[in-house]
Amino acid sequence: MDKSYRDLFFAESQEYLRETNKALVQLEKNPNDDEAINTIFRLMHTLKGMAATMRYDDLADLAHALEDVFDGFRRKRLKLTSAVMDVIFESADAFATLTEQIKEDKGVSLKVTDYIKRIKNILPAGETISHQSLKKTSKGKVETGDEVDRLKKLVDKNNNLFSVEMVFNEACSMKGVRAFLVLNRAKDFGQIAGVTPSEDDLKNENFELNFKFVILTDKNEKFVTEELSRILEVDEAKVSVYDPEPSKGKKGANPMLKKIQSMRIPVERLDKIMNLMGELSIAKSRLVQIVQTKDHARLEETTHFLERLVASLQEEALKLRLLPVSFVLDNFPRLIRDLSKKIGKSVDLEISGSEIELDRIILDEVGDPLIHLIRNAIDHGIESPQERTRAGKNPKGKIAIDVSRQKGHIVVEVSDNGKGMDFEKILHQGQERGIISIDETSGIDSDKVLDVLTAPGFSTAKEITDVSGRGVGLDIVRNKLEVIGGRLELESQKGKGTTFILTLPLTLAIIKAMMVVMGKDIYAIPLMNIRETVKVSEDEIKPIKDAEVIRLRDEIIPIVRLGKELEIETTPSEDGQISVVIVEGRVKNMGLVVDKVIGEQDVVVKPLGSFVKKVKGVAGATILGDGRVVLILDIVNVK
Repeated sequence: MDKSYRDLFFAESQEYLRETNKALVQLEKNPNDDEAINTIFRLMHTLKGMAATMRYDDLADLAHALEDVFDGFRRKRLKLTSAVMDVIFESADAFATLTEQIKEDKGVSLKVTDYIKRIKNILPAGETISHQSLKKTSKGKVETGDEVDRLKKLVDKNNNLFSVEMVFNEACSMKGVRAFLVLNRAKDFGQIAGVTPSEDDLKNENFELNFKFVILTDKNEKFVTEELSRILEVDEAKVSVYDPEPSKGKKGANPMLKKIQSMRIPVERLDKIMNLMGELSIAKSRLVQIVQTKDHARLEETTHFLERLVASLQEEALKLRLLPVSFVLDNFPRLIRDLSKKIGKSVDLEISGSEIELDRIILDEVGDPLIHLIRNAIDHGIESPQERTRAGKNPKGKIAIDVSRQKGHIVVEVSDNGKGMDFEKILHQGQERGIISIDETSGIDSDKVLDVLTAPGFSTAKEITDVSGRGVGLDIVRNKLEVIGGRLELESQKGKGTTFILTLPLTLAIIKAMMVVMGKDIYAIPLMNIRETVKVSEDEIKPIKDAEVIRLRDEIIPIVRLGKELEIETTPSEDGQISVVIVEGRVKNMGLVVDKVIGEQDVVVKPLGSFVKKVKGVAGATILGDGRVVLILDIVNVK
């Protein structure tokens, strides 16, 4: 099958599965929602047809089974119950897992026939599923139903059941013959079942450079690997213990969150880029002609024209990477449904601002932090229905995700109306565990509490559960945000609830920056953080306690001498005036003292290597037109 069709299938399948999960959550809340039933029926019908076209028979059969269930809902012949919904949700997860495994060529770790049998059991009496999966082995599956079940019964302390994947090298000229040599050698020390692709396909060489089979043998894994690896033209023999059970409970925290592999781009954006490319080509020709004729009078005009074209092209190219935040948030109703049901709590989710667009790379990185915050909110924040009733609250808790655009940033607030945090208790625990010292607890504020909560291994849970309690979570959230140039803040009121605020950059590719000089070097400060630049005299800087401040239009602004903070040797100003860059934080403003302000410039952000990426105050680097490397300052984390 053509790779382009394969990629299109997996891209569209991921989109349809997201829509399916949204509709399933909606249907569980309102079992009489005919629109949700019809939507899922159409999606399953489409997925069935797509999978059948691609010859992914297991996927087609599972989609067909789910289609039958929703046809029963449409005809009012099947009643929607909690048990029925559990089977549907698990089957939808199995479809997603199987799709991912086929896509990554990892080998299939679940048995689709088990799910189809469970679906058959919830259908009305007398109705059957017209699927061949219950009777045959599908192409692309490792196991062969009854044969593997028979071998399973023979597994004991003297026998092992292995899954084997053989990989031939690219120079293999007769891979069909080589495959049968492998199988014949394997038969010398075991019984074979579940060859995939089929033996006919192997004979006709209708496979790539790898194939799989299941073997029952009294030999160990090392023996099987060594024996099969000795065969000529074999690159690798991958042998592992065969697990025929469905992968229920073995998936990650959220199997619905996948890395974004493909995007739909509006034709209008492509047309704009093509038009700009055409104009750029014309401008290039003009520039070449001017250089040849040495008409310097027209050179400046053409240069400005080129500058505008490149800026427009850059802006349109960046838009190609933008996706609405809903691409990630659409999975969260399902996530909250599963977690709240597991813990025995009742939780509603409200999402606002999901239409706001973010860079694809940032969306990829922010998914996991949001999942950790949601899990914490459900497990630690929201009380049980009984506790909420005793406190005079609605038994059903609420989690809200609000996305907004603020001063060049995207701000995501994750809040709950639960019991809030006991700051004193958290700080006391932090003190006991050596995270903070005694003198630091003299003042209680959210920053200190957040430092404790995000310390590696810290947890307030009394016992370890599937959801939390291992001290892994908020430290990952903060670290991931810092890597992409974002920050995490905390607001909480005891008895009322907690809010985590995530501040994210719009993009990681190209940003506007203010170029400043400190000492002998140039540095870049992201323009999105800057309110204004001013010049003050040394006399205008006043000491207050342990800090220095300036008064600017009746506003007291604390200042940070950036050279001292970053241990850079600075150069005093010749005119006695001090350049101060006023940057805005979410809570307060701050002034950064620099030697000189050069001006604004678009910079291409280059990531730093692992050995320097955690240096305090440095977010990345860029390269100037003259080839000099300039560090981009992370002023958010400059205290």
